[in-house]
Amino acid sequence: MESMMNGLNPTRARLLETFGLDVELTRGDGCKLYDAAGREYLDFLSQYGALPFGHNPSQIWKALNLQQEAMQPVMVQPLRAVGAERLANRLASITPHDLSVVSLANSGAEAVEAAIKLARARSGRDIILSTHNGFHGKTMGALSATGKPMYQKDFGGPARDFEYIAFGDIEDLEAKLEADHGSIAAFIVEPIQGEGGVVCPADDSYLNDVIALCRKYGVLSIIDEIQTGLGRTGRLFACEECEQAPDMLLLGKALGGGLMPISAVVVRPEVWDDRFGLLHSSTFANNNLACAAANATLDLILDDDRAFIKDIAQNGDYFQEQLEALKDRYPGVLIDVRGRGYMRALEFRKPVERADSASMAFCGLNGGFIGLLSSYLLNVEGVLTAPVFNDAKVMRLQPPLIAGRAEIDRCISALDSVCGVLNRGDYHMLMRHLVTPERREQLEHTAPTAPQQGPARDVPGSAPGRFCFLIHYTQEADLLRSDPSFANFTAEERSTWLEWVKRVGPGFAWPVSGGTSRDGSTTEGMIMSVPLLPTDMMGKGRREARGMIQASAGIAAEFGASRLGLGAFTSIATNGGAAVAGRGVPVTSGNTLTTVSGVTALERAAWRAGIDPATANVVVVGATGAIGRLASLMLARRANQLTLVGNASNRQAQQFLDRVTDEVVHMLSNEHPSPSAGGLNRCVREYLEPQGDEMTKGVANEFARACAERGRSVPITATTDLSKALATADLVLVATSAEVTFLDPTQLRPGTVVCDVARPPNVAHADLTENGVLVFDGGLVTPPFPVNLGPFQNLPEDLCWGCLGETMLLALEGETDDYSLGRDLSLVDADRISEMARRHGFEPAEPQWYGKSLTDSDFKRVAMAVSQRRKAEYRSKKSAKIWAAE
Repeated sequence: MESMMNGLNPTRARLLETFGLDVELTRGDGCKLYDAAGREYLDFLSQYGALPFGHNPSQIWKALNLQQEAMQPVMVQPLRAVGAERLANRLASITPHDLSVVSLANSGAEAVEAAIKLARARSGRDIILSTHNGFHGKTMGALSATGKPMYQKDFGGPARDFEYIAFGDIEDLEAKLEADHGSIAAFIVEPIQGEGGVVCPADDSYLNDVIALCRKYGVLSIIDEIQTGLGRTGRLFACEECEQAPDMLLLGKALGGGLMPISAVVVRPEVWDDRFGLLHSSTFANNNLACAAANATLDLILDDDRAFIKDIAQNGDYFQEQLEALKDRYPGVLIDVRGRGYMRALEFRKPVERADSASMAFCGLNGGFIGLLSSYLLNVEGVLTAPVFNDAKVMRLQPPLIAGRAEIDRCISALDSVCGVLNRGDYHMLMRHLVTPERREQLEHTAPTAPQQGPARDVPGSAPGRFCFLIHYTQEADLLRSDPSFANFTAEERSTWLEWVKRVGPGFAWPVSGGTSRDGSTTEGMIMSVPLLPTDMMGKGRREARGMIQASAGIAAEFGASRLGLGAFTSIATNGGAAVAGRGVPVTSGNTLTTVSGVTALERAAWRAGIDPATANVVVVGATGAIGRLASLMLARRANQLTLVGNASNRQAQQFLDRVTDEVVHMLSNEHPSPSAGGLNRCVREYLEPQGDEMTKGVANEFARACAERGRSVPITATTDLSKALATADLVLVATSAEVTFLDPTQLRPGTVVCDVARPPNVAHADLTENGVLVFDGGLVTPPFPVNLGPFQNLPEDLCWGCLGETMLLALEGETDDYSLGRDLSLVDADRISEMARRHGFEPAEPQWYGKSLTDSDFKRVAMAVSQRRKAEYRSKKSAKIWAAE
């Protein structure tokens, strides 16, 4: 299926396509819509309340057709427009109290703009006061009055002289007016905050008190009924019972009868200003065609002593009762039912509160949760709903005003279905319609695209101690662990879901409450996710993955993070984080603390198993990677023999290994050996002069020659022959970027201790109770406070991976520099990270393997194997001496 919408707002087209809301609607009749296949849908959105009589109302079409039949002129400005004059007079007659002067416009936002201009002209003041979380439109003035920074910041808003107070708080309003009334032109407010979540004032007298206070302080009152007016709340106007009229009343949406765009500003005569009347105009305003639709709309609404409005009020009460009953049936799913008449909303519990689904938490934190529910309702239940703009957990329910109880019952049945799915945790059911073979074919024709946008504006400063940490699925098992209900998908459906979620892109995945470190510093943060597997980040997918990860850095910067950490393959795909640096937030790959904790844990495990690192043959598998290289430098300080192992399938492996070998020898030549220094360290210091700060290529060869001249073997070697290297190993640290297990621990010699730092693990799981080998997961740390990762939790709360630990550590420390970037991790930084970790209370974790903690008996078993091996080696050497003597 090929998208036909790419030329019309491709951003929104992709969003609709991603959430399965790209249905091709070909017919509309009343409360019903039909797609190209003839399937019927119940419309409980009505274009955000703009369809009072549903789709294609015959009476409105009749009024428009009469215009054409009579050949009446549609646009005659600046001359008189008869239809517009009639509409203005009718609006003056039905609006409350002394509202009687009308200015017509083409949209709600344009009506708001007109009201702002008139208020400033009439008052001689500039400040427009509105409410936080309100919504008044998206043109610049209306946008500035909209109390939601998300809509403003990227467009240079808000404009100057716009201020905000709390909605529904009459004391806050009076305090503001008392202090600043001399500079405030007007206060604009909605009777019900529609896009804010269908929020009603707690006190029914709020609007009445608003108008009275504004009148008291000489500030103009503007009541924005663009969404609530003309019957939506079960009244003709929400403000009709106020003791006084507002200075301006704004109408729109329903005024055009669902067929024409038109809006109105209805004004008290004493508020009108002739300068506004002369200088404000709009090309398409006052057109007789739109006014014909509006006049027909008023005919239908006012007919039979406003029986239409009375029906809305009665059916609205019934709607409320059914929604309340639904909330009572699903207290674990629904929090609140709000609204008046046919302007209703359901507030759902935040998915993170349930903590049983990573995908639901992700959708909830990134504004897609209600969109996903709406997708299910549309595709499975055949009911059209939508989120409100300003609240990611609220679903709007705004049927056409002609909807009856049968339509309400059908909507309630559909809502009951989706609430049941959530209540049971059957989250796969919410997405099954998105992973069909047809959707898979569509995904294959629409590759994921990186966001196309300019530089961010007004990015907030970072908050001390706030961090973001980027994760991804490392294997399919992660998906089933974080979303258990996905086990009900077929393998093909899971594969399609993994492809689908790439189109959703990166975002927040789980809030981390953080805690207090040993020195009293505090931290909190957010887990972020890129929806990719390791295979998606390698080869041809690396560029796309890198784009997602870089986009994540921008999200973290806007969140105010003081540190972004890169988990698992997000570091590998970005050259150790180097490709993410310089994007508004300090970055760390986390590889330094991962290495430090892995090396420290290996040395501690060695001692517990009876192995002195200073006399041990230490093998580093993956020695040319960032972690493997730094581990090689650290282990070289204490090892007796060091073997560096590279990837045999990489033609440049030996070249890379030679470089690391040079770095190790160069480092040791310049260091003063500690009392715990191993044979390699002492040998280099004995055979080579200090090499100075400049790295000398070939210094390892020079060392090898020095060893040969003295008749001893070289205590550091580099190879791509893994089996040969492991054959004589005592201690092994594995740190490759391979996505699979390739090391069979049952083939190692008894008495070998292995630290597997790689993620996914490189060492295959096996029963080691009989062969005297010990393997544990490396790179784990014990933080100074519990870390709860919700559905992403794959470790106890008293453990975390080193990369996350380093992220939190640097946030606690208040470091502003990038850390652990690229392949060449700094030994100086490693020592500094070690000192920070001790001060804040981060410790290498007690060893565990595949989720099972290792016990003293495990170490005793290995220690016994070590002892037996040494005895055998001693006997072998003794026999060799006897044979030599004979």
